[in-house]
Amino acid sequence: MYSFKRHYYEIVQQDLILSENISTTSLLPAPKKVALCLGGESLDEKYVVSCLGALTIIGGQKPYFIQQKLSQQKNNSLRESVGGKITLRRAQMYLFLHKLLFHVLPRVRQFEGLRAPAHDNIYCFILKDIFSFEELVPLFPYFEEVSSLQCQFHFSTKDKTETSVLGHSLQICFFSSGK
Repeated sequence: MYSFKRHYYEIVQQDLILSENISTTSLLPAPKKVALCLGGESLDEKYVVSCLGALTIIGGQKPYFIQQKLSQQKNNSLRESVGGKITLRRAQMYLFLHKLLFHVLPRVRQFEGLRAPAHDNIYCFILKDIFSFEELVPLFPYFEEVSSLQCQFHFSTKDKTETSVLGHSLQICFFSSGK
């Protein structure tokens, strides 16, 4: 069992059971999945292959191709975006969470923390520098055009406070925006 997964099952679950007076672990909030999206507005084949290759290296599994429909931007031009997406569950999810929290985020330049969750059971953020993943640094020429990585953490929570408590217990430190 991975250390981060063990941390959730041996420490976080027991703390939540004691603090919430819950009789069964099936009622506890838990991380369900992590979705990673990488892409942009370029329709060039080389760009799309670069996005899919970067996701394969970052997530450790094969991504699938996504193509968003034409959308109208503010300047009245139609834009289509393409890229790739990975959904991590179970052991791969915990392995990615550990890598993100302890290896990637400390390498981000001018890291100001993660904002408080805005949704009830989904936490989203964008990582603008994908070269914080040290696996991509030696392959810089292949991925220099690739833009930001969108991360979505899906939890089995009912409201924002549960998401925040679960995030803090998983060592995802959110800061409040102060508004």
